[in-house]
Formats: sequence, C-alpha cells, structure tokens
Amino acid sequence: MIISMQGNWTVAVKEKFASFPQRFIITGAISGNGVYTGDPSTPAVYVTGALWSIAIQNDPGSGFQLSDTRIKFPTMAGTNYSFDIESNDAGGDGDFNDLVLTCTTPAATDDFIIYGNVSLYSGLCRFNPCRPRYLVIDTYSQLLKALENDRLRAILTKYYPERIPHIKLPNPPDPPPYFTPMVINVLGEEQIPEKAANLFRQTTNLKENSRARAAVTETALADTSFVKRVTYSKSPAGSAAITSQERAALSKIIDGIRPTCHIEAAQHFTLSFAEYDRTPSELAGGSYTGNGPHTNLGSAITDINGNYIFRFKQTLSELVNEILHDVAPGENYLVQALPDVIVKITDSLHPSDTVFESAPYFNIQHLKQIDICLPKEKVPPTSLCFNGNLIGSLGNVFIGGAQNSNASFAQLERLGYNNHLRPDGKITVHNNQAGFGVDCAAWAGLVDVKGCMYNLKRSNSDPLIERYTIRYSSDGVNWQFVQQDYSHPRFSKRFLPNYSGDPVGPFFHTVNVPNVGGAGSSAQNVPTYINIQKQVYFDGIDWEFSNLDRYMQLNTGLYDGSNNTPGTVYFLVEGYDAADNVVSGARDLIALYIHNRAMDYGINSVQFTAPIENLPCGLYKMTDAEMNTPLNIQFIAKDDWGFVNAYGLSIGKCPSPIEVDITAPSILAGTVTNGVLKDGTNASNIDDMTINDTAGCPGYTGTSDDFGTSGLVTVTLQPAATMGGWLRATEQFGVISVGLSASIRKTNGYNSGVDNPSPVSASFYIERK
Repeated sequence: MIISMQGNWTVAVKEKFASFPQRFIITGAISGNGVYTGDPSTPAVYVTGALWSIAIQNDPGSGFQLSDTRIKFPTMAGTNYSFDIESNDAGGDGDFNDLVLTCTTPAATDDFIIYGNVSLYSGLCRFNPCRPRYLVIDTYSQLLKALENDRLRAILTKYYPERIPHIKLPNPPDPPPYFTPMVINVLGEEQIPEKAANLFRQTTNLKENSRARAAVTETALADTSFVKRVTYSKSPAGSAAITSQERAALSKIIDGIRPTCHIEAAQHFTLSFAEYDRTPSELAGGSYTGNGPHTNLGSAITDINGNYIFRFKQTLSELVNEILHDVAPGENYLVQALPDVIVKITDSLHPSDTVFESAPYFNIQHLKQIDICLPKEKVPPTSLCFNGNLIGSLGNVFIGGAQNSNASFAQLERLGYNNHLRPDGKITVHNNQAGFGVDCAAWAGLVDVKGCMYNLKRSNSDPLIERYTIRYSSDGVNWQFVQQDYSHPRFSKRFLPNYSGDPVGPFFHTVNVPNVGGAGSSAQNVPTYINIQKQVYFDGIDWEFSNLDRYMQLNTGLYDGSNNTPGTVYFLVEGYDAADNVVSGARDLIALYIHNRAMDYGINSVQFTAPIENLPCGLYKMTDAEMNTPLNIQFIAKDDWGFVNAYGLSIGKCPSPIEVDITAPSILAGTVTNGVLKDGTNASNIDDMTINDTAGCPGYTGTSDDFGTSGLVTVTLQPAATMGGWLRATEQFGVISVGLSASIRKTNGYNSGVDNPSPVSASFYIERK
C-alpha cells in the first residue's frame, strides 16, 4: 500500500532481502519525485513537499507490482526523527524485510509527530472503548444506548443537559447527520483536563516584554535540549467538577460494558487532522462542545496493520494565537502552547465535508503516540478487492449471484446477499447493510457502480485490466458507449483549492470490441476509462483509497430514452488488457429499470356540487338549507409503469372533526369517521425472492388500478347525518382541509428506496349565514 508523508524527509534504502527486483516510487512532492532502484547502494533521496507519497514495488517476473507495506513507529536518535517502512513482496514469505526504507528528518522545535494505531469498534458500545481516561460518546446512536443506563443518564444530564432528548417521540426524526462527541474526564475533576508539557529552553538572552513574545522565546525559538516537565492542574471557577462517587460509578460502567465491543484494525484509512482551540465556556471549565476554532493540519493513511505516522508544524503565528486565545485565567501560558488535535474522516470527493470527527486528544507533545478508535458505523468502508464480481454493488446495494461473464440475456437475474436484481432491472433490497429496504423498485438519479477490477490475490500470470468500457442499450440490439465524465481524487492533491479530482475518463482509445451475444470483435476507437484500482496496487499511483472500488457514477437521466420514458436499460462492463483485448472473464451484463418520471399526482379541484355564495380567499357563506351540499374532490395519484408505493386522500375540519358519507365512486361508498377517504396500497406487489419469479412484482399504478381510469378520480361526499351539516348547530365558522400524500418506489442505491413527493392540500372556509 502507498505510504503518505508530510514535510521534508531523507529516504534511504536500509536493507534488502529479496530475490525479486525491488524499487520505490516517490510522487506528489515538490522535489525528489521519481522511480528509484531498491538496493542499499542507491543514494539517499532528499524529498521536499507538504504532502507526498512512497510506494514500494517488486517484480516477480510479470512486471512491477505494489508490495505490502507497514510502518515502524518513529524514534528520536540524536537530533533526528527516524522510522522504517518495511515491505513484503509477491514471494509469499510474509517476513516484511524484502525492501526496508528508512526515513529521517531533523527534530525542529516547530515540528510535531504523532503516530499510533487506528482501530474500528462496533457492537454494543455505549461509548468509545479505547479511551479509558475519558468517557467519550462519538455518535447519536451511542448516546441513545448510554441513556438506557440510569447512572449514565444522570451523569450525562449533569454535564450535557442541552444534549439530552427528554421527550420520547413515537416517530423520532432521523439522527443528526453530524454529531459532536461528548467527553467526560473520568480520572480528573476538570472536564477539559490539565495540561502537561515538555518544554525546550532558549539558550540566548532575548529582551521581550509581552506575554506572547516571552512564550515564543521559551518554546518556538528554543533548541532541542529537553530540560523539564511542567504540569498544571486546577478546577476552574464555574466548572461542574466530577465527584469521586461519579468517577467510581463511571469506572464500573466502563469495566462492565467494554467487553461487549468488537475492535478491529482500520487498514488503509485516510485520516485528516485538525488543531482545536477551546471555546469561552470550555476555558471557564465547562464540558467539551466541539464548537471551538478548527485549524486544518493535513492527512495521513494507515498501513496494513492500521498504523500511521503524521507530521505537522506549529507556525509562529499559530503559537502566538494559542497563547493569546486558548489560555484560561490562572493557567500557565507556556503549557498552553501545545496543541489539542482532533481526528476527522472526510468525504473523499469533498474533503471539506466531515463524515466523522473525534473528541480532542489533548496536550500533544513533539513526539507523541496516539492510538485512535473510530466508530465503524460512521466511517466509510475501505475499498479492498480480493475477489468479487465486476459489478459488485450499486450504491449500498450488493449485487449478488453469478457474474454475467458471457454477456447473456438469459443470465440477467442476480439473486444473492438477500437482494434481488430482476431480469427486467427492478431491484428488491432486503440486506440491512444497504440502510433501507424495498421491494420492486426502479432506479433513478445518480447510481454509483462499484466492483472488482484488480484482485489482490491474483497470480503473477493473471492478466491485468488496463482500461474498461461501459456500453448500454434499451433494446439489447443497438448499443452505445457510456461517455460520462468521471474523476477521482489523487491523495497528494487533496488540499489544492477547488480540486475535485483527476479525470479517469473518457479517453478515446482503439480496442478490440467484442460483439454482444455473438462471436468475433472489431477494432473501434471508443471512450474508455483507466483502471485506477490497478494503478494503485500495481503502478503505485496515489489515487485516493476511499471509494476506489467505484468506477462510474451513472446519471440515469442520460439513458432512459426520449422524454425520459421509463423502462429496462442494459449495461455491459468490459475490461481490456494492455494489448487492447477483453480480459478473460472481465465482462458483466446487468439490467436496470430506469424511471426518472415524476408521479402523476395532485388535487385538481375541490368544489361544491351546487352554487354557494363564495367570497375571496376561499370563504363560503351557507344557509342552514345549504349545509349538506355535496362536495366533489378531483385528484390523481398514479404511475403508469406500476411503481406506486402508496397514496392517501384525507379530509379534516377545524374546530371540530367531521364524519362524511361518500356517495361516489361506489367503491368508496360509506361513512368515513377517521378522516381518511382512501388509502391506496397493493400488498401483493412484493418480490418472492426466487429465481424465475414471474408472479412477483406485479406492479401497482395507484388510482388507475383502484378506480379503473387513467384520468382524474372524482370523490363525492357530504356530511354524515349525525353532523347536521358542514357546520354543527353550535358553530358559526369552520375550516375544511383536503390533503393528498403519495410515495413511489425508486432508489439510487443509497436513499430510502421510496421517493415521497411533497404532500398537497386544499382548504376553504365556511361561515353560517
């Protein structure tokens, strides 16, 4: 795997114990980029740059390919920081000494190096299991679990009263997309813990008077001779000090719950780091809020064991800012010069969008080990490909079954992983890892196509997919090539302004295109895409590892024919080798039922069947003789292609409820007492989850099925006899409301599987004459 680096380092070959040729590649640097022979005789390379990468490769006889790599934790030797990068080639011995590089850099007083292991935790975790000094709640779901424990609820309510949901709603809203961690210092009284610092002494005599200048003299301008350790501990005025009884209770809870959590190494994850400054309330001794200023520090990638090394600098201006703005009354400003660091997981395509943010790791010294624990539910999965189908998932929906390598229309059905992609392209999702469930849905919007284009367990003689094409057809006869622009980020470029990624394609290239469903091929100059999975593992190019298994984002609106007509569209993915021939087995054909049309849905009119005095703003004036005048409601809720999930027509009245008698159509005739005039559903529109299931997914068109008409449906109703009219005898005024809601079964692989157009309504007022 690629190793990320920050700042200036000298890279040297320490040792080589391998029969295969070895080399290392440096990319993304300002100077030092290049391909270097992996041999101890190779001169050391001085590399400069804010963010760059190292890849180690070996040649087992079929060309150079990426070696497995792992990092050793850094040490300080004399006045230098140093660490090793160990590698294991394709020889299969697993000893990680085939080629070992040593990276060395001077230990400057403005340099900080943090390192450690990153793990993911899951299971019945009411808090972060890897931070014993603190009780850290990382996610909203953890908070809800923690509140089930009465002792935890009492303590959390004390320190975070504003974060506790006191009212239990029957249908609570979705959890917030971004949750600020909650932190309670178990071992100390202070919620923001005491500071401790390793200080460096300035050897020259500088005459500075201001507090900031004095601190800068002491820390930033010092030499590297360690002289003392300073600690500071206090319980700030106004703080809610944790009691000894609370500490004991928390310790028992932590001891009892931690074993229920599962912990695993976070391999090949991209970590982003930020420096955190406390808010005024935190400086006053309050609990951690996460609302303080964040300063971006950079990124690093974990290795095969989840280990990482990250280096950053604290500039003079940042040091002065720390001293002037992050020091509480009575605190030692020399100690407060040390940064607090937060670990973030960001969206791969939009690095400014945070997916998860940890609580701070306080008091970072110049060389500091920090073992990081992240909630697996909030961290995007790593894209590893050991084996799998060429089309492995669409969004979060796994596409199981056998890969359709023969591009056969008789093998379109894909039933597996508790999901069912039917031969007509309708999708049923029962696998809970998708985050939703739906039967018999269509595809709409932007669909991520993910799959395996490079097998990490490949034999040396296995061919490589250099590039790929995607073809589509609505009739299975006439085929066109997908030529959407598709990009993916390079890790070394992630902080470039306005950078979204490098192009993956389309690049026009002449390949030998096989005939679909027949023998033979023809050389054609067609739009192709480069296989970035192969380039990462084999060529050492630093494509961002997140979402590496995604190779297209299909905009379904481009493939549903004229006038966005819903229907089945076939997609054929084909991988080509360096000789421009299709790699054996590198074909996969699926069908998608694409439906981007809006539902035919709305209330057309709400009118009385006889003339009633009507004033502006929907006010009707009625005599007693007119109080039972029937009302016509014209509405529609249909989808001609059969993807209606449900619809509902209702009526309500204020200030008192009303019962109505429906006189037409006859299918609805009767008295309505709960306000619902019609609930439209079809319980039989489900997937039987069996091969060749011709009875499943019959479709449901909504009002077309229910009323036998493709047009508007008119519902005629009037107040029930017990009501005495639209207004009761004691009422002078009332408001009548009619509402319509509906839903249609569509997905892009991520959403709920059901699209809900906005509810529509109509209302009018009645006044007694």
